[in-house]
This record gives sequence, structure tokens and C-alpha cells, in this order.
Amino acid sequence: MHFPKEFFYGEKSVQAHLEYFEKTKTDIAKVMTEHLMPCDHSIKCADDWKNVPVYDENAPFIQAQAELLRQIFTQRTDLAPMATLHGVVASASHTLLGAPEYDSIGRYAQMYHLRTNPEAFTAGLRNIAQSLCSMEDAFIKAGAEGIYYAALGGEADVFTEEEHAGYIAPLDRMVMQHAYDAGAKFVVLHVCKPKADIKRFSGYPCDIVNWGVRESGTSLREGAGIFKGKIILGGFDHRKGPMIEGDLDGIAAQTRELCASMQDVRLILGSDCTLPGGLDYANIAAVADCLDAM
Repeated sequence: MHFPKEFFYGEKSVQAHLEYFEKTKTDIAKVMTEHLMPCDHSIKCADDWKNVPVYDENAPFIQAQAELLRQIFTQRTDLAPMATLHGVVASASHTLLGAPEYDSIGRYAQMYHLRTNPEAFTAGLRNIAQSLCSMEDAFIKAGAEGIYYAALGGEADVFTEEEHAGYIAPLDRMVMQHAYDAGAKFVVLHVCKPKADIKRFSGYPCDIVNWGVRESGTSLREGAGIFKGKIILGGFDHRKGPMIEGDLDGIAAQTRELCASMQDVRLILGSDCTLPGGLDYANIAAVADCLDAM
């Protein structure tokens, strides 16, 4: 969940996360990252991607997020500590625009720049990937045991299968593997956006997989077949249905149905993508309450 902007940073963000964990009864302390890849350079054409720098773990935006993680994790040692990492394509959109405007501009600009100057564009992506590795180093030193890697760029109407396999996937996999090399105990792969082709991500190094079921058109059961041996995270639609409507009886019924229908799959119940801000935390806690009563 993204909190309101006034709770993005500092002590307000710490308290917002702690309140969320307490009231939702979640088992995982997933901390959102709002310290985004900087946009302190001008990208006006494809050739400008060569100017994207590599940031080490001492970069101010990385250390600010690491300190946030440290403060949160030391206060909730009973939960599995996990840091959110916006992947290569998402971070490229941030460094291009200075804001998360992937849907309206970021993905189309990247697609155009790749096709007009692949050498310069991929040079920028490689530097972004190196910076993400630096973020993982800092996050794990701050107490994160898991990395939640948000992968974009797999939508069927953006990069082709060949472009994704040749330019995007190798860098995604490099960053995810680095998480393990840096000491992460687990990695969650998150894939979202409409028309996401889930099969493109089947070879990514991870333990847990989460994707937008309705957006991708790939059910939990189908996804479990694609990601054989992986733990599946999801079950609740992030845009409609009992979770969003606040139907507590419906949430309980859906919880029982998911547990019954996925008995042969290792499943963590959760949302298939970011829940809307302002959602009543009692809706999420209803899942835990139902599980405790089963």
C-alpha cells in the first residue's frame, strides 16, 4: 500500500508502517520505498541515457531509505522484514521523469528509446541495475531479510518478447540474484500492469511470486503451473471484490475458498497488487482473523 505523500518519509513514514502492521495483522513487514531513483540529469533523447550515473550505497536517497527500514524493523522484530525495490524498468521511468508516471509516459519513452538507440538506452539500464544492487546492499545491512522486486516491462503491448528477453530480463535477473549474494533470505517477484505476460518471468530467481491476476488474465492456478515449485502470493483483487468493498463475510468466504482450492500449492494470502490508499485496515485483518479461526 502507498501511504499519502505526507507519510512518505521520516518518522511519519515509520509510524504509518507500524500502524499498518499492527492493525492489519500481517505476517510480513513489507516497507514501501518512496525514495526513488533520482532524476538529476536531463534525458531528452535516447542518447542521453548514457548520462545516467551509478549510485553506491552511500547515496543520500539510498541511505535515507535504509534508515527508514532500520527504524521500522527494530520495532517489529516479530515480522519477516522485507524491503520494496522498484525494478529496472520502473526505476528507469523514475529517473526519466522524476515521478512514477510509467503508465502515461515512461513505458512509451523507454520503448521508443530502445528501438532508436539500443546501445545508449541499455547503457543507462545497466547503470540503473548497478544502483539497484547498491540499494539491496544497504537495505539488507539495515535489517531486510527479503527483497520485494517490482518488475515492469513485461506487458505484451510494450516491449516485444525478444526485446524483453534480450534487454530487460537479464538485468532484472542480475539484480534479483544480487539480492541473494548480498545476504537476502528470500526474494519476492511482483509483476503487474495490464496485459503483463507472466510467462516472460518464469526463469527469474526468486522464492515467491505475486502478480495481477485480473490484469494479466493468468489465474493463481495457471500461475502456479508457470512458476513450478515457487510459493504463490495473492488471491485478493486489489481493485474490486470483498476486500475493496469491505464485505467482511465475503472476505472470510473468499479466504476459505482460496485455502480449499489451492491446498496443493504453497500459498501466502495477500493482494495481487497495491491496495488503494484509505482502505479500512479491518478488511485486511479479516483475512488473519478467518485463518486463526480455521
